[in-house]
Amino acid sequence: MRVIAGISKGRKLKVPKGPDIRPITDNIKEALFNTIGPYLEGKTFLDLFAGSGAVGIEALSRLAEKAVFVEINPQAVSVLKENLETCQLSSRARVIRGDVFRVVDQLAREEASFDIVYVDPPFRRETYFPKILACLGALVNREGVVIIRSPRTLEMPEEVDGLTRFKVSVYGDSVLSYYHRAD
Repeated sequence: MRVIAGISKGRKLKVPKGPDIRPITDNIKEALFNTIGPYLEGKTFLDLFAGSGAVGIEALSRLAEKAVFVEINPQAVSVLKENLETCQLSSRARVIRGDVFRVVDQLAREEASFDIVYVDPPFRRETYFPKILACLGALVNREGVVIIRSPRTLEMPEEVDGLTRFKVSVYGDSVLSYYHRAD
């Protein structure tokens, strides 16, 4: 895996091992950033279930102002921090090791908000998808976007927590659903 574009273009990223680690392919990552890339500069990015950090690192490489990474797996957190160092992006990143649902609640209490929220839960934990979508509205700026990667077999809602799905892209067994505020 590598950084596709921006100031860290071409840097190789390490990938942690584990049953719930499912790295994003370059094909899906490139399609995602073709959609959001033009809007990234100076924006804040939240990467939930971050794994290696590949998506948030790509955002930082493409000049997002800052990124917050949330991951519970200690090995993945270690690899993520190493990847940030390799790409020389640590100064614009915050890595939080913890349960995503608890961290999201904590960030909401802190009144944190983000321009772009990327969510990539373990595919085999289907109950995570509606649960995480139901608590993201408070973390997204008024004109922000939530992108969730889900298995093709899982039907994602059209509306949830004040967010409306406006785009769906299918890549093999993965689907990217894009949400924004209904108002």
